[in-house]
Amino acid sequence: MAIEDCANQRTLIERLAADYRSLDTTTTATERELAALQAERAAPEAIAAAQERLAAERERLGEITVEGQAAVDEFHTVCGGEQLPPPPWPDTL
Repeated sequence: MAIEDCANQRTLIERLAADYRSLDTTTTATERELAALQAERAAPEAIAAAQERLAAERERLGEITVEGQAAVDEFHTVCGGEQLPPPPWPDTL
């Protein structure tokens, strides 16, 4: 992989990290919203909608984690000793 390719890979990782952080913030807000809806015994439709949204957000977080970790692994394999900041996703892979 050429230096330009390593730079492109780094850019991809940075974009995935930003996407993860943004969606993680959104997911936290949805979790709070769902808890509030459940506490106030909101309409079942409102609770179900929040649960569906939360499930979709969590699924996308998982996808970003897999994509991001694969990109990081490839970067380390191909680009050698170049360092990256620690990724925001959990190290569970």
